[in-house]
Amino acid sequence: MPHLVLEIALWVFLAFFVGCLVGYALRALLMRRPTTASADGTVEPDLPEEPATPRMPLSGAAETSRDSAAARTGRPKGIAQARGGKADNLQRISGIGPKNERTLHSLGFFHFDQIAAWSDEEVAWVDDHLKFNGRVIREEWILQAGLLAEGKEEEFDRLYGSSRGKRGSAGPH
Repeated sequence: MPHLVLEIALWVFLAFFVGCLVGYALRALLMRRPTTASADGTVEPDLPEEPATPRMPLSGAAETSRDSAAARTGRPKGIAQARGGKADNLQRISGIGPKNERTLHSLGFFHFDQIAAWSDEEVAWVDDHLKFNGRVIREEWILQAGLLAEGKEEEFDRLYGSSRGKRGSAGPH
């Protein structure tokens, strides 16, 4: 009798393990979001899956549901590649380092004017999907990008300090 119980337990474990593998494979196959480019040059690249447990910002659960709804519908449009083959140096924006710049490029954001044009819903989407925890607003990316896009170097330097030594490859000097 004990061997029968052991055999049943092993078969149940095997069925569970096979089910996990099949479920993982199906999820990976069905949840994949391929990169597509539309006729107007916008791009929809692969995105990380949303976390199973929503993050709770300091302002509470009501804002979480509003932000999550905005994040699902407010994705900013990216472009397939940098205009003229040369991207702006997004690292000039305080809070954008090499990793964030690469991430923004992978989402189709190469230029200051693209970031400057983000709406509140698009900022919420970027913040939620890239796990920036409010830094787009806190570090004033939109204002910084707008000044750089418009060539207002003196005002940018006055507000954000000599471009923080990141004059780099793009934007008027």
